[in-house]
Amino acid sequence: MRLSNQAMVALVTIACLLAQGYLFTYILNVEPNVIIDFIPLIPYILYIYARNKEAWYYDKLLYWMAATIALTMIDVVPFLYQAYR
Repeated sequence: MRLSNQAMVALVTIACLLAQGYLFTYILNVEPNVIIDFIPLIPYILYIYARNKEAWYYDKLLYWMAATIALTMIDVVPFLYQAYR
């Protein structure tokens, strides 16, 4: 059974949201703004929008996954710096 591209991007997004929540709650002991919690969803929403437009960047699955992971890391780094400073 092969997963669709949308399912793979969704799984990466879910993994990033869970990892971010775990880091914020149990490791860093911070409670960021609600907007920061949903930042990893932005690439997934854009992916769905690109699918409807059938743009050239729709088929670049690894780019969407990398964008989700990168935004999650960028989202967590300031809190890591603040917690361990």
